[in-house]
Amino acid sequence: MAAWTAARMGLRTLLVEEHLRVGEPVHCAGKLSLHAFREFGLPPELARTALRAATTHAPDGRSVHLRRSEPDSYVVDRDAFDRWVVERAVEAGAELLVGARAAAVVRDGGLMLVELERGGKRMAVRAPVVVDAEGARARLAVQAGLRPQRRFVRGIQYELAGVDLVDAETAELYLGRRWAPGFFGWLMPLGEGAARVGLCVDSASPRPPAAYLEDLLRNHPGLAPRARSARLVRRLGGWIPICTHPHPTYRSGFLAVGDAAGQVKATSGGGIYFSLVAGRLGARAVADFVAGRPDAFAAYERAWRAHFGREVRFTAWMRAALDRLSDREISDFLRGIADQPSLQRVIADYGDTQYQSRLLVPVLLSAVRAGIRAREFGRAVTRTARVLAGALVELVGLSG
Repeated sequence: MAAWTAARMGLRTLLVEEHLRVGEPVHCAGKLSLHAFREFGLPPELARTALRAATTHAPDGRSVHLRRSEPDSYVVDRDAFDRWVVERAVEAGAELLVGARAAAVVRDGGLMLVELERGGKRMAVRAPVVVDAEGARARLAVQAGLRPQRRFVRGIQYELAGVDLVDAETAELYLGRRWAPGFFGWLMPLGEGAARVGLCVDSASPRPPAAYLEDLLRNHPGLAPRARSARLVRRLGGWIPICTHPHPTYRSGFLAVGDAAGQVKATSGGGIYFSLVAGRLGARAVADFVAGRPDAFAAYERAWRAHFGREVRFTAWMRAALDRLSDREISDFLRGIADQPSLQRVIADYGDTQYQSRLLVPVLLSAVRAGIRAREFGRAVTRTARVLAGALVELVGLSG
């Protein structure tokens, strides 16, 4: 998106891709919000299926099903999506260099020098600005002087055929320390019995992600009976950065966007939409810088933080809180949602997977009202509120 925007603005643009084929290997479940399709004019044929419902399986085996009247997100093939965006960048005038890994970036006088490795040979490229979209590891960002504070979750996903789906519009979440310690598992339907089933676990988990995924598929009561006859199509995997507190995303001649900048929802690991927004804003900042605006990079950071920075901070807070809750406490809270139709309506009316902070106050107010009527749920609400407060204090302390 940064290359596409920059090329459209008339800048001489080089887009460097590490792999020989754009979009591969895939490291993504492919869930992309409706906001992205509307704001960036994405063609509907990129979508495999629309999502308008979700079933959350609590650690104790119970489940909560919520459904909206309109779709909230779509599931795309990430490799096809990436190729579509890159094709637009090339059509706009960007030069594409595949099979080239950016090994190092240094300041060289008034320019940035990027050392590339391609076909066993090294080459150097000089440019006024580097936009770093390298993903979770952010090696170039560290070399450029950024010091992102983050931890990682490790993910693995199987694309399967022959799964008994609830329906083609319902995503599923699997919670519990047995199944996915430090994060959660998921099922993304692709239609006609196809689905992506995966999970992420904290990097400190005692077993590799594949062991947890095999356990989920074979033994989870809400999934195993429906996946017994499933056939493996392909395996996907990767890392997701979870930022612990805000950090700068630019240096002189250097901007970071997407996972490299920590622009990720810590609750879900999602970041495609934020990356698209940041790529566009970053390219506009580059154009301003080349035109002589000295504060262009600082303006980029202000712009993306104004657009979705609150969501990055909010989801970091929620992730810290979720990590403090026990499986029993999570189950009690979800059981309360299942028993309270009014609370379900609030979630359906206010819920937006892209802007999750908008849901907090309506849900807590509704949960408190429901908790007053149901003693057990009231205890779960009180405990959750205390955990949220404790996580907020912790994050404020880290930011300070």
